[in-house]
Amino acid sequence: MTTYLIVGATTLGQLVAQQLASQADATVRVLCGPKDTVAPALAQQVTVLNGDLTQEATYGPALQDQPVVFSALSGMDVDLAFEALFDAQYHQRLTLTRFVMLSTAGVDQEVTGDLVYPEITDVKEYLNQQRYAAKLVDEAEFPYTILRPVTLSDEANRAPQIIKEGAAVPAGTVPRETVAQVAVKLMTVGGADYQSLAIC
Repeated sequence: MTTYLIVGATTLGQLVAQQLASQADATVRVLCGPKDTVAPALAQQVTVLNGDLTQEATYGPALQDQPVVFSALSGMDVDLAFEALFDAQYHQRLTLTRFVMLSTAGVDQEVTGDLVYPEITDVKEYLNQQRYAAKLVDEAEFPYTILRPVTLSDEANRAPQIIKEGAAVPAGTVPRETVAQVAVKLMTVGGADYQSLAIC
């Protein structure tokens, strides 16, 4: 039985949780912040935990059983949540099997064209926070993959275009469903260890 933890009940986080919950040998937890709500149908399939994601104590119960973690957090202050998460992991000597982080294209100044960051008013500070969060992941001692999608959309699922770190990334949109499928594959099958991948 594999334990999966989704940090953040965003739309994308719930898509990932739903796909993982359909597997027979999976235990899925969704860790929600104060403003998160989980769809009722999904709440019947997963364990829902709640707390302040910037507080270390929130993560103790969620990180039990060596989970594979997907951070679906978006917006500002992801770095604060990661500091709390990794402090909990370190102080309680908990081992994570693997960590998949949702970040954004643009953190490496790799985007050609104008990328839209919905609901972000201070893009420079947002990107700095994303860079620091990625640094925290990189300094942890377990396999990770960072996903840097272009602007997320509700379009129909399509085959992803994966671009490795260091290459130019065209501005545009990518369906949440597409990014969810990439995340689930990395969580269940593995691969792309210690890499940062853009998704278009």
